[in-house]
Amino acid sequence: MGLFDLKRLVHMGKSRRAETAGQVERTSRSEEPVKLVGITQNSRDAADLRGIAGNHGWRVSIVESSEAAISVLNEQPTPVVICDRDLPDEAWHEVLAKIAALPQAVCVLVASRVVDDYLWRQVIRHHGYDVVSKPFQPEELRRAVRFAWSWRGWAHRHYTEVLGKPTV
Repeated sequence: MGLFDLKRLVHMGKSRRAETAGQVERTSRSEEPVKLVGITQNSRDAADLRGIAGNHGWRVSIVESSEAAISVLNEQPTPVVICDRDLPDEAWHEVLAKIAALPQAVCVLVASRVVDDYLWRQVIRHHGYDVVSKPFQPEELRRAVRFAWSWRGWAHRHYTEVLGKPTV
């Protein structure tokens, strides 16, 4: 077992202890709670997302369009967005393009009832972060959001130093 493996095990142990103690989920880099924006017009998906977010102590803003999401992201920079694949007014890849044009780096998860390799490749090709299935499964969503949230550390170094684009 190498040093990296040992550090990972110690970190996992700390995370599990915090979860079992019922504490609000926080990042390992700061004491800031996880923040995300959900883009959906489906009231059941919005309720499920709010419920899962509430169970983990995440701060979530639910909006119905990319314009509303952009407005929220400009007012209160948020590093994670969950976008419904089936928005009636615009295609999910158009939403990803609008979010990618923002001055800060944002991880976009695309939520879909149909999840397959083709969709995942398309999401990555359009600069999305991951695909999550609907109806939302609490553990799957938690994993995807935590990975996206922790990605900020790498993104901060990469975008700031290499590309000059800030992260939140």
